Amino acid sequence: RLFKNKIMKNIDKNGVRKLKKVIAIIINSDIGLYNFRKELLDRLLQEKYKVFILLPNGERIAELQSMGCIFYELPINRHGINPFEDLKILIKIKRVLSYIKPDILLTYTIKPNIYGGIAAQILYIPYIVNITGLGTAVENPGILRFVTTKLYKIALRKASCVFCQNQENLNFIKKLGTLKKIRLLPGSGVNLNNFSFQKYPDEQKTIFSFISRIMKEKGIEQYLEAAEAIKVKYPNTEFHVCGFCE
Repeated sequence: RLFKNKIMKNIDKNGVRKLKKVIAIIINSDIGLYNFRKELLDRLLQEKYKVFILLPNGERIAELQSMGCIFYELPINRHGINPFEDLKILIKIKRVLSYIKPDILLTYTIKPNIYGGIAAQILYIPYIVNITGLGTAVENPGILRFVTTKLYKIALRKASCVFCQNQENLNFIKKLGTLKKIRLLPGSGVNLNNFSFQKYPDEQKTIFSFISRIMKEKGIEQYLEAAEAIKVKYPNTEFHVCGFCE
């Protein structure tokens, strides 16, 4: 009777449940979540979803919480390859998901995709994966690539949907085996209310900017080669690099 009364309190006069749908999001960076997924979070919260975010602590966490997100700290070393540390990540994800019992899980970036997917399978939670990039572990041949590929295959096999953001990643994921659904997205998009269209400048000097983490996989070598070639032909140009070395 107590259980029935508790359920009835969450049903309106039309017989519709008033309980909020619960969504959990796992990602490896607060900066990435705030800068690139803020509009998604806004929409989910506007639609009255209860949004849990699992990620490392950082400078944007307070802003994400002020939006209405519920934060669980998940220490993730993005470049770590210690299997015991990664096992701790999997255990922590499983423990938190068991507690909050989300209706669906959404994951971004490599380790959240892999360990979030495995935890979701263990707990029978529907999950969606976004492949924002395969990372150096997959792009460079070796034992790390072999292990990561095997983990990807395990993690994605029961995903409700897998989103890829470029054709090369999509081709790689397809080779892992049959998935329920896989879709190609044209990038992450940008909020045109915050980044409006600007006319091309009329100044004589042309300035190019490379905005990224400074690493080979992001194309810094090609950018520098292009800068050398263009500077010779067009002296009135400048080439800037904005980012940090990783």
